Amino acid sequence: IWSNYHPLIGLYDSTDPDVLECHLLQMKLAGIDGVIPDWYGISDTADYPAIHKATSALFNACGRFGMKFAVSYEDRSIQLMVDWKKLQRDQITNHLAETMQWLQKEWFTKPQYLQYRDRPLLLNFGPIYLTDRAVWDAAFKTIPTRPSFYALHHLWKKAGGDGGFTWIHWDPWEGMPTEARIRERIREVFTYFSTNRDEVIVSAYPGFNDVYAQHQRPLDYRGGKTLQETLEVGMEGPWPLIQLVTWNDYGEGTMIEPTHEFGYTFLEIVQQARRKELGQVFTFTAEDLRLPARLYALRKKGIVPAAELDRISQLLNKGACSEARSLLDAQERTYLLF
Repeated sequence: IWSNYHPLIGLYDSTDPDVLECHLLQMKLAGIDGVIPDWYGISDTADYPAIHKATSALFNACGRFGMKFAVSYEDRSIQLMVDWKKLQRDQITNHLAETMQWLQKEWFTKPQYLQYRDRPLLLNFGPIYLTDRAVWDAAFKTIPTRPSFYALHHLWKKAGGDGGFTWIHWDPWEGMPTEARIRERIREVFTYFSTNRDEVIVSAYPGFNDVYAQHQRPLDYRGGKTLQETLEVGMEGPWPLIQLVTWNDYGEGTMIEPTHEFGYTFLEIVQQARRKELGQVFTFTAEDLRLPARLYALRKKGIVPAAELDRISQLLNKGACSEARSLLDAQERTYLLF
């Protein structure tokens, strides 16, 4: 594995329906509403087909588990296509338009696609290559509804976006600041490019520790405090959407998925924040977060009838954790006796 960290359920294929079931149920029990996968479009260049296959599997799974879905499009995919002579420069606008038309037909109109400010949400991790807003405008004009379009916090105006989203920032922890100063700096990061709540999507993150040949500075996880601080400042503010960075980017070490190194620390922090926000309506516990991985382990044993495990999955999806736990206990006892 190309990572400093290791998933608690073991290495996996992101198209595996058992993995998607486990991940989405873990998210749901933590209080997460949906996912925003990094997507490179519909081209057959490089590994983009494999990424598209995994993204499509995730999209379909979101529909089954009642989770929302939105795309973060990588416009650097077009740069690679141009560099590899797969696309001529005078074809770029048409290719982007075709990509938007595909999104409109296949995803934007589906129930699980996230509608934000009454339009489908589309993020751009850039613009890195397509910095001419006229290209984006031309592509959006080919579909019935212009998406709610958000790009990186310092680049969104280049693409004519509706706003920007923050990513990993080291500034709040520079030096030896007090906790109050850290939170003040996080708010500054969230507002420096716009004080209009509708133009900002804030991001909470656990830390950073990459495996790149040219390393960026690490950001200490501080036992979960980095995630706790960014998430709490985000939830205390006026911003209607908070992005968790990230579920499983192991290459950059930003994963909040349970790992051998951090256990369930990050998901528990998210769950605690949700419980604080929603009060008694939110009943899920830290122990409930362990149930999807137990279900996943039983599926991979290949002994328990699928119908029994499907029943447990349905109970978890409905939030009936006590009943699901009892059935898991029974199946695990049976397996041990076997």
